[in-house]
Amino acid sequence: MACLIAAPCSGSGKTLLSLCLAALVRRRGETIQTFKVGPDYLDPQLLSRTSGRPCRNLDALLCGEGWVRRSFPWWGSQADHCLVEGVMGLFDGRGPGLAGSSAELAQLLGLPVVLVVEASRQAGSVAALVRGFRDHQPGLELAGVVLNGVSTERHQALLSEALAAIAMPLLGVLPRHPSLSLPSRHLGLLPAHELEDLGRCLEEWAALAERHLDLEALMPLLAPPPPPGASSPDPIRWCLAGDRPGPGPAAPVTLANASDAAS
Repeated sequence: MACLIAAPCSGSGKTLLSLCLAALVRRRGETIQTFKVGPDYLDPQLLSRTSGRPCRNLDALLCGEGWVRRSFPWWGSQADHCLVEGVMGLFDGRGPGLAGSSAELAQLLGLPVVLVVEASRQAGSVAALVRGFRDHQPGLELAGVVLNGVSTERHQALLSEALAAIAMPLLGVLPRHPSLSLPSRHLGLLPAHELEDLGRCLEEWAALAERHLDLEALMPLLAPPPPPGASSPDPIRWCLAGDRPGPGPAAPVTLANASDAAS
């Protein structure tokens, strides 16, 4: 089964890990379907460009659990591999509960979680942080950790020892590297079409994944979900048909896509 890539907070490296894995799969000549939790449109642009396939949003708050349950196997089963990138911190959602959070979606779809931890200023303390995330929500499976911002082999060894003490698998690291520093502005990452040398970055991301990630442990966590039943409709057709709780389809509307310097 696929995994959900999450983190303690925004800016930890969820998108970086997702991009590295997608670039590696594509370089191998295989396909990967990416998903993004919530309504974000910037990260999905990068994931779409990197994977060569449209990234799909999974948003139980806006679209309902039925949409999420239908969308994930429908699109995920059409590729060789599959991953879901979370939103904000693992337990961050609409309020004090899990509604709208990555944790809620992982439990809804039965996905294990890979936690990306920004570790550039940590050593032994990483164990306390990871233990808290592992034990906070009963029934949520934490499959392992990827450490971002690791500077030296000695630093990696200290972090690895700390995780081993709590029996938490280390699934790899993301080292400090120029291609892993993505430019951003007020709404988040720059749109994919504004990034310079994206082709070169794809090659570097794939090479970094090959060199620094435990692919023997990670690749099984990218397995696609089983395909939906033969009677299961295309999620978009299902949504437009109104075969779900709530109001039926409204009159046709005109949609505009803002794509210029002002947007």
